[in-house]
Amino acid sequence: MEKKVIFLDIDGTLRGFDGVIPESTKEAIRLARANGHETVVCSGRSLYQIDKSILDLGFDGIIGGAGAFVIHKGEELYHHYMTKEQKEKLFGYLDDNDIIYTVQTDKESVVPAAIEEDMINYYKELESIGIPLKNVAGKLKIEKDIVANPKVEKLVFHRSRKSLKEIGDYLGDEFTLVGLSFTPDGVNVGVAGEIGIGGITKASGIEAYLKAAGVTRQNSIAFGDGYNDLEMIEYVNCGVCMGNGVLQLKEIADMVTDDIDKDGLYKGFKELGLI
Repeated sequence: MEKKVIFLDIDGTLRGFDGVIPESTKEAIRLARANGHETVVCSGRSLYQIDKSILDLGFDGIIGGAGAFVIHKGEELYHHYMTKEQKEKLFGYLDDNDIIYTVQTDKESVVPAAIEEDMINYYKELESIGIPLKNVAGKLKIEKDIVANPKVEKLVFHRSRKSLKEIGDYLGDEFTLVGLSFTPDGVNVGVAGEIGIGGITKASGIEAYLKAAGVTRQNSIAFGDGYNDLEMIEYVNCGVCMGNGVLQLKEIADMVTDDIDKDGLYKGFKELGLI
């Protein structure tokens, strides 16, 4: 088999939302790399949110912030940040509509001081059902003026009274908006989603990575489970949705494997002849 480049989402694909990486997943990645294939993290998480337990699985590259940056063989190919005008438009809208949110930068998650109490209470609710803050946000910082932060990649928002369509209509093509696939039982998430820079997606990151790797799109495979995986699954030659994935992703995927906790990744690798 020709060498394939396999792009892998983290939450719900490589690792459960409880933070557990199935042993079969570790073995699948080890065997695929032993067979000469490249494996690449392709996540909505920023670099500081990708912990050692994930990186220790063995990867040739990282696409993070849902395409905001791409690293190939240890070299950063690019890193996109929101402009001052984009931040003013975005944060102003969210604040005016009482939407709580956490901003992802290059080094940490940032919460506006004005909504600190509401956002911290939300994280406490997650921790009460066994989801630690570090698994969701990573390092957390409170800032009074986030517009002044020059390193904003994207953000995650929760409990909006506005629909995704209403938010998207206001933001327009300057931003990329997707629904949040992480909706834990027992916590009021409300209308929630991720907002990034317009035109920047996991798919645009994959395109840049493949070019740097000298690998054709024909030899690309991706595994995902959530709404921010839609462009990725559509772009690659073979897009695989986890059994625990959202319905919309299953409908466009080339293949649906088993759930993450039922050896879904391993079974998918096996069926595709990667291992």
